[in-house]
Amino acid sequence: MFNYYQPTKIHFGPGRLREIGKITKKHGNRCLLVSTADEPLIPLYERVKDLLSAEEIKVFHFDQVSPNPTTEIIEEGLRFLNENPCDFVLAVGGGSSIDVAKALAFVNGKIEIDWKEVFFYDSPFEDYHTYNEKMLPIISIPTTSGTGSHVTQASVITSGKEKVSFYHPDLFSKECIVDSELTLTLPNSITAATGFDAFTHAFESYINPRASYYSEMDSITAMKLIVQYLPKVLKDPKNLDFRIKMSMADTLAGRALANSGADAPHPLSELIGGIVPIPHGNALSVVYPSFIKYGYDKYQKKMDKVASIFNPASQNLYRELTEFLSIIGLDRSLQEYHVDKTDFNEMIASPMLDHLPFGNRDFLEKILHESYEKK
Repeated sequence: MFNYYQPTKIHFGPGRLREIGKITKKHGNRCLLVSTADEPLIPLYERVKDLLSAEEIKVFHFDQVSPNPTTEIIEEGLRFLNENPCDFVLAVGGGSSIDVAKALAFVNGKIEIDWKEVFFYDSPFEDYHTYNEKMLPIISIPTTSGTGSHVTQASVITSGKEKVSFYHPDLFSKECIVDSELTLTLPNSITAATGFDAFTHAFESYINPRASYYSEMDSITAMKLIVQYLPKVLKDPKNLDFRIKMSMADTLAGRALANSGADAPHPLSELIGGIVPIPHGNALSVVYPSFIKYGYDKYQKKMDKVASIFNPASQNLYRELTEFLSIIGLDRSLQEYHVDKTDFNEMIASPMLDHLPFGNRDFLEKILHESYEKK
């Protein structure tokens, strides 16, 4: 017995951005465009605006998204949205832009945000009632291949020093455009970090007890694609076929994550990212070797299966994974990301470690301690 839910209409393929006007027109004539202010992406934002204007869609651009977006950014975005009422929200960018777009669509029409009320929605598997009758449709256009946010029901927001994920079926994008041409200019550092993030979505959803036959197909296919094509795309970043394969892996891994959930590395990486400004994919790569080492006994059969994806003759996932991280340039410790003892001690002291369902505090502390030391 299992549930599998994926309501997002996926428009996949290079060049599909050209269809944005036709795709979004059905959702209304007033668009809230949500993005960062990153200069290299400004030509893309202008192209999006031109394509929407050609369909007589008026665009209001909120471009204040930053990595690890905060509650303050959402509150600023809500003020902007209330001043410029819209019919739908369009996210163009990476996971942070999509997270902010989801949150703004979720609280549309509110005068103030009750964060305790929003963060109440803490389970990806509850069939929650609609939170807000004024919720806006979400359209997502990812520009990276890794976060999977365009096909998940999660939004990750930083509150103080804590990264908090909230979930709701209404946070699934109504539609998404996965155009791999938009990833061709990604720098290798972001390609590697987001690509490994996608691997972790596939891996953790695969070992999760909620995994089903459907989600396992998504997970295994995604891992195979990433293991084969992430090293290749780092050597040949302009190869569109490699980028397409990574976009496909990202989408499949996101679908699996939405239906089966994560494991210990994800909340640990969010704990790290809430205290120090390390990108999510990099934080994941730090904790993964020690998680594989200390979690092997619990997940032996499935970990052996994943090891064979790297090397058909291998049953040593720790060795295969650490070699892969070296190949993609992510074999670093917390010390090598300049995390000092004060910040590390704050991580170890976090009460979160007492409440995660993925192992006891001793297990989680052991992963963090080994992640801190130089490998």
